[in-house]
Amino acid sequence: MEFRRVLAERRSLRAFADRPVEPEKIERMIEAARWSPSSGNRQPWRFTVVARDDPRRPALEESLTRGNAWAKKAPVLIVSGARRDDGSIVENREYFLHDTGLATMSLLYRGVDQGLLVHPMAGWKEAPLKEALSLPEDFRPIAVIAVGYPGKTGDLDEETRRKDEQPRTRKEIGEVAYRGGFGEPYRATLPAAPPKRYEIDIPLRFRDIDSMGHVNNAVTLSLLEFGRIRFFFDLFGAQRVEEIPFILAEANVRYRIPILLQDPVRLRMHVTDVARSSFRFQYELSDPRDGRVFTEAETVQVMYDYAAGRPRPVDASFLETIREYIGG
Repeated sequence: MEFRRVLAERRSLRAFADRPVEPEKIERMIEAARWSPSSGNRQPWRFTVVARDDPRRPALEESLTRGNAWAKKAPVLIVSGARRDDGSIVENREYFLHDTGLATMSLLYRGVDQGLLVHPMAGWKEAPLKEALSLPEDFRPIAVIAVGYPGKTGDLDEETRRKDEQPRTRKEIGEVAYRGGFGEPYRATLPAAPPKRYEIDIPLRFRDIDSMGHVNNAVTLSLLEFGRIRFFFDLFGAQRVEEIPFILAEANVRYRIPILLQDPVRLRMHVTDVARSSFRFQYELSDPRDGRVFTEAETVQVMYDYAAGRPRPVDASFLETIREYIGG
């Protein structure tokens, strides 16, 4: 998954599926954390991985606050932390917490990159947590991280479900970044991210399946075309294919896991950027049940004047209609 998509996909949701997490995915997360930046290369971070069947798991779950009871369903809980003396100290500035935060973010992003839901928590009681995992007296636990595959929000209690259904918001860039002196807002010029996603369920047909028992790779391009057509029909009110004013110029497809005939398939897409006479779509074909990503793709479309037989500029009305869907 491209990094800009990892940023857009990462959310601290609370509904986990029963599906277990493959050990190799956890190892890749730890490996990503291992290569994080570190002041003086001291690498103070430590991660304790506790699977659902671990004998220490019940005691760890007991240390969670009532508001984080949902995390007990996560297949894996990871406790991050560090010792003060293991980190770098520069002019009385202690970097062990900062470094562990950097490593934790690397761990989170690698999890999202693999289709996982990764939710760090501050809601736990330190004394019982340290006792549950036999953490040293001078060790500072920082976060408990729930890891698993996305589940159904309908399985959550009403209060927790409302939290997950709240829209994702962030402060404006000028509130968190300054240009020059402190307090002088940094002026944003790019579209806000994440962009709005166009979503549609894709029906599979028996003829889409090849001799290997999965959707033929070439057919995937047709599934993406189905999405492009529906996107234009739904947003612009087009009634016929002839009313679609662009042609496909380029396609780049990354096949991650096979799509089987019985798999439900959902297409999510948005526009990443617009040039003078072209624009790019980015796609994700996934399983709506557990979030598994089958295919990622990107295509370039060129606006085309069929009567003149040549490309034409992107017009203002087109930009205005798709504005919500534009974002890197």
